[in-house]
Amino acid sequence: MADTTCTIPLAGGEIEIVMYGLEGSVGIDHAKLAAGEATRLQDIFNLYDPKSELSMLNTKRGKTVSDELRYVLAKALQYSRETGGAYDITLGRQYLARKQGRPLPNVSCTYEDITMDENNVSLNHPDILIDLGSIAKGYIGDRIAEYMQECGIESGFIDARGDMRAFGSRTETVAIQHPRKNGRIYDPILLQNNSVATSGDYVQYTGSYDNCHIVGESDLASVTTVAERLADADAIATCVFVLGSREAGKFLSKHPEIKALTVDKKMGISAYNGFQSLIKGEAASEH
Repeated sequence: MADTTCTIPLAGGEIEIVMYGLEGSVGIDHAKLAAGEATRLQDIFNLYDPKSELSMLNTKRGKTVSDELRYVLAKALQYSRETGGAYDITLGRQYLARKQGRPLPNVSCTYEDITMDENNVSLNHPDILIDLGSIAKGYIGDRIAEYMQECGIESGFIDARGDMRAFGSRTETVAIQHPRKNGRIYDPILLQNNSVATSGDYVQYTGSYDNCHIVGESDLASVTTVAERLADADAIATCVFVLGSREAGKFLSKHPEIKALTVDKKMGISAYNGFQSLIKGEAASEH
């Protein structure tokens, strides 16, 4: 039986979905259902849509949120605590300024200015603008994979513009982009029933790599993480990036289930928590 490959729109771009062992018409029907689920979730997390649930929370400064938003907020705040605030979802004003090439505004809020009581969320500082771009796309990828499995699709692959999740028995070969040489890749890795995400300074930046879309100084150029769930791979890649090489090992030692590869700005490579076992070619230096 043939495989089906399709794309669905998400956050100004597209997600590619491969469904193994499905005939074209059946696969297309499933893709339409997945697209509807992706749109529903995007309507929760889209920072750029004033009608999204996240934007309404940012505007009203407090509301009862959906289970989906509560889950992602709670996970993001967990990582904020674990990084001592190096990873901070309240700095959306700085993120937007960086994306627009403007000087970063001074803000004095932190993740500690958010309170949650079950689904009731309050923003307790005027500077807060919650940005979940570092985790929401991964969460949506997870939900699409789970939705497809609930529909009876046994094996597939999701590529959310570089953040990828494989499910089922098929093994995927995934390339890791060199952060300074376009078109050059490191030794590919094997992905099966898990997810991979990369955070780096080389895709979205203004003028120089130091002005990339990730707010916070770092001596790293890219971080690639492999985890069971794409939301965790997505968020932890950003956590390690903003922590930098000196703190990366300490943080990742608390997450032995997360395999990681870092490339610093001098192009030095370090691997953590058994990342070597995923590499098809020559192994990286293990920490």
